[in-house]
Amino acid sequence: MAQPTDSIKVARLLDAAKTLPADSSRALFFAERFIGTSYVAGTLDNRNPDENLVVCLDRLDCTTFVETVAALVLCDKQHSTSYASFKKNLTTVRYRNGERNGYLSRLHYFSDWIADNERKGIVREYTRTISGYTWPVTLNFMSRHPDSYPALKNAPELVEQLKQMEAPWHSYTMPYIPKGWLNRQPEELPIVNGSILALTTTIDGLDVTHVGFACWIGGELHLLHASSQKGKVILDPLTLYEYQKNKKTHTGVRVIAIL
Repeated sequence: MAQPTDSIKVARLLDAAKTLPADSSRALFFAERFIGTSYVAGTLDNRNPDENLVVCLDRLDCTTFVETVAALVLCDKQHSTSYASFKKNLTTVRYRNGERNGYLSRLHYFSDWIADNERKGIVREYTRTISGYTWPVTLNFMSRHPDSYPALKNAPELVEQLKQMEAPWHSYTMPYIPKGWLNRQPEELPIVNGSILALTTTIDGLDVTHVGFACWIGGELHLLHASSQKGKVILDPLTLYEYQKNKKTHTGVRVIAIL
């Protein structure tokens, strides 16, 4: 059977959301509808030198999964079921100031993604309301490893521009919730269902290595995410505490609400 086109999928998802109770998490509702969708890394970079807007609802990585859900939440908030609105919202979420203008207009570092989308009124980070912990980071991984990125490989002029964009993020004080806290009960760990979870790291030059959504099950916090290990979007059977516990470079999470 032929798969529905992306435009039909968007319309169906947004139509289904119309019947949700007012207090239910739209983000979690949409995220759950992608469970089982194939994980494909680098969907925005493969054969896309002109940085065209990529929409792949049947192939997602962790970031495009989060961005797709955020765009759907925006559409629902706007009471729009049109594919044009979805693409506009996806552009707004994915690119600096909501304007697609080449590779470097994409919000590559998640700290930058959070800050830009907070300025646009799309999200609000509330990590600091839960934890006072911070970690100093300098975001320069991409400019130090240009060969790992197709658009930067053999493009020294782009790398120089990237360094200028990374400069404001030198010695950035990043908030986070320590991973040792993640086995607490909801009363002690007020993370709202459907919040974006950004998993923080000690890897030099990086801030966040993975993203997904918060899902409480029986008083335990789980991660709904596009899993490279499982090759698809899953509601992880491990609690988030168990998921991060033995990952040496993981420090914890940041928590961001889609408004």
